[in-house]
Amino acid sequence: MSAQRRGAGGTRPEGAPSPADLAFAPVDPSRRIDFERLFEARGGPGYCWCMAMRRDEAGGIPRTNAERKRAIVSKIRRGTPVGILAYHNGEPVAWCSVAPRKTLAVYRGLDWPEGDPSTVWSINCFYVKRALRRGGVMSRLIDEAVAHARRNGATVVEAYPVAPDSPSYRFCGFVPTFAAHGFVEVGRAGLRRHVMRRDPR
Repeated sequence: MSAQRRGAGGTRPEGAPSPADLAFAPVDPSRRIDFERLFEARGGPGYCWCMAMRRDEAGGIPRTNAERKRAIVSKIRRGTPVGILAYHNGEPVAWCSVAPRKTLAVYRGLDWPEGDPSTVWSINCFYVKRALRRGGVMSRLIDEAVAHARRNGATVVEAYPVAPDSPSYRFCGFVPTFAAHGFVEVGRAGLRRHVMRRDPR
């Protein structure tokens, strides 16, 4: 028997859940513990707590892991949108940062699409547990993130992926994946990140 099975985004280990097996939910105060559990698990992104592109409630830049965790937990407790979780059998297994762009300080220098800036949402980064990678989970996360943004009034969804051979910012996703989901490149954010947009409808 083959050790891997073909998925929508590559191959996945034998026995790993398929993207269709996953459930998705936005991170809100009721799911804070799940969020923390995923980020603190072995291999999780507990080194950044998805605060690299955000500021704390006072507008400051958290410097340590403990400060970053306190900052993101504070946002969750206040009901600030930060992203969505993917679950398998009730356990959190993947994450996508999707939130109003105005909450992501690093992108404030970019141009804004026409219309109300408050309706521009950003897909900013991903984390998928190793056992689920290369099996189409990121594609499901993109679909669910766009749908989540639409349900919350987004008229534009942005993303900042890199080329597949990029040596950095790979946690932002890859240009071909977003292009396959209807995103169109409109500019650049720094040297490597491509600014891509789509109508969420």
